[in-house]
Amino acid sequence: MSALVFVLPASAAAQAPQAEESPRESQGGTYLKLGLGHWQGDIFSSSSLTRWDLSVFGSKSNLTSAMLEVETYFDRPRLFGLLSGFSLGYRKDALRRRESGHMVHAGLFRSTNIASFELRGSGGAEWGVPSLNFDSTEFDYHADGAVRYNHTYPIKNANVPLLGTAQDGVLYPYLEFSVVQRPWVFLLEGGIRMNIVGFQFDDYEVDVNDDVTYSFRSGKVLIPYLFVNLGLRLF
Repeated sequence: MSALVFVLPASAAAQAPQAEESPRESQGGTYLKLGLGHWQGDIFSSSSLTRWDLSVFGSKSNLTSAMLEVETYFDRPRLFGLLSGFSLGYRKDALRRRESGHMVHAGLFRSTNIASFELRGSGGAEWGVPSLNFDSTEFDYHADGAVRYNHTYPIKNANVPLLGTAQDGVLYPYLEFSVVQRPWVFLLEGGIRMNIVGFQFDDYEVDVNDDVTYSFRSGKVLIPYLFVNLGLRLF
C-alpha cells in the first residue's frame, strides 16, 4: 500500500494571509510616569452680583502640581478599537501645603499614531481633597463706603475617609489631550488636562447704611492644566 503525501510549497506557506498591524499600534506595556503641571487663572464670575472686572484668563490664582501615574497600554485596541489603555494616578496641588491638594484619578484613553508621535485623548474621574488655593475671597471697597466681597470655593460632594468627616472632598470628571512619544523604554508626553469642577459663588454687598445684598449660586468651571510627563517602561 502506498501513502500519498501532499506537500504545500514553501512559497505558498509564506503567502498565508496575516493580520497587518503597525508595530507601534501593537506596542503594549506598563509605564511609570512622573510629571509637572501648572494652572493659572480666575474663577470669579464677571457677571456676578458684585460685577467683578476680572479676566477669565487672568492670573489671580495659580497652582503648580507634581504627578505620579501608572499607565498601561493594551497590546491592541479593545472595545471595538475605542480603547488603547488605562491609567491610575496621584497629583499633589500647591506643593507647599500638606493638608490639602491631594487628588487621585482613574481614566481610560485612546491613542492614535501620527508619524512618529501619538495623539491621545482620555477621560475619567478625579477624587480627593482640593487645594485651598481654590477657596478664596475677593474684596472691593468703594468711595461711597460700600464694601463688596465674593467668596468662591469648590462644592464638596464626596467623602474622604482619611479626614474622618463627611463631605470633605470632591469628585468630578476630567478630559485630557496630549502628544506622546515612546522611544525605546521611555515615554515623553505634553498636553492639557481639563478638570470640570463644581464651584459655589457667594456674593455680598454692604452699603453705608449696613444694608446687605447677597446672592448665592453655583456652576461648573473648566480648570485647564498644562502638563509634561516623563515615563519609564516597567514591563
